[in-house]
Amino acid sequence: MLRIILATALLVIFATAITGRTDGEAAPVPTMSVNELMETVVTPATNTLWGIEDPQSDDEWQVFIDAADVVINAGQTIKVGGTGPDDNTWSASAEWQAFADRLIGAGFDAKTAAVNKDLEAMYTAGEVLYPPCEECHLQFHPDFQ
Repeated sequence: MLRIILATALLVIFATAITGRTDGEAAPVPTMSVNELMETVVTPATNTLWGIEDPQSDDEWQVFIDAADVVINAGQTIKVGGTGPDDNTWSASAEWQAFADRLIGAGFDAKTAAVNKDLEAMYTAGEVLYPPCEECHLQFHPDFQ
């Protein structure tokens, strides 16, 4: 079930991602706010990563690989903003970009750890993931609970 949710989340991210295009076609436009993306995609994926216990099978490790992919892709999407009233202003700031880059980097750390089935590295990746989330919330969404 979690794999289906994560796969759906990946599809949502890809559907809303804005990428630099060199072929002259218009880039896709986000279909949700950053807040909606955080609530429906990022929070479940980060909770999965932070909730790791001791996966044994390839399928159990795949859950964490998938969650890391969601974090990476969501971070790339967050860099471009969304449909919320402040999203494009936020995404235009250097601080926002730095937080998104740290989120993406932590996602790559988690993915590498999961691919290598390295539980200690997963714990470390979770510790690296938390500060940019918390600091970004404090700066850009201080009312967040």
